[in-house]
Amino acid sequence: MKKSIAFLSLLMLTLIWAPRASAQYEPGQMDFNLGIGLVPTFGAGNGGLPISISGDYGIKENIGIGGYLGYARSSETLPFFGKTTYSYFILGLRGTYHYPILDGLDTYGGALLGYNVASVSIENTFPGWPEPKAASGLSYSFFLGARYHFNDQFGAFGELGYGISILNLGLTLKL
Repeated sequence: MKKSIAFLSLLMLTLIWAPRASAQYEPGQMDFNLGIGLVPTFGAGNGGLPISISGDYGIKENIGIGGYLGYARSSETLPFFGKTTYSYFILGLRGTYHYPILDGLDTYGGALLGYNVASVSIENTFPGWPEPKAASGLSYSFFLGARYHFNDQFGAFGELGYGISILNLGLTLKL
């Protein structure tokens, strides 16, 4: 508990006194995000937190394009079936429009078009029962997000939208 309080205190001090970077989104700017999903959209039962990696490249002032990769896995034990494991990958292209609402904060909205690869496996099924199938296919999403850069390279981000998770939080790297 003491380590958690010390870590949170250090994080707060870093946020307060860290040199601020520009929140203006510019052509040629590249941002890479590594996030953890706090509200998973796929699966049931127990599983780890979904993870995602995304990148944006500024093609014009306030407009970016990039990619997205998300992964989630969960499992549950069902009566008569045994352990059921679900896994999901989303691979897609995304576009963003950056509109500064607050000074020092890069706020944006966008859309994602991708492909969802879903799989399911069941252990200890009854003999002769067909293997389970999971639906894979095209997926799309809309999202809203914000980035706060602690300095010219590092920052934090948050996004709301449908994807591997409804709420993603994580770190961002600006190149």
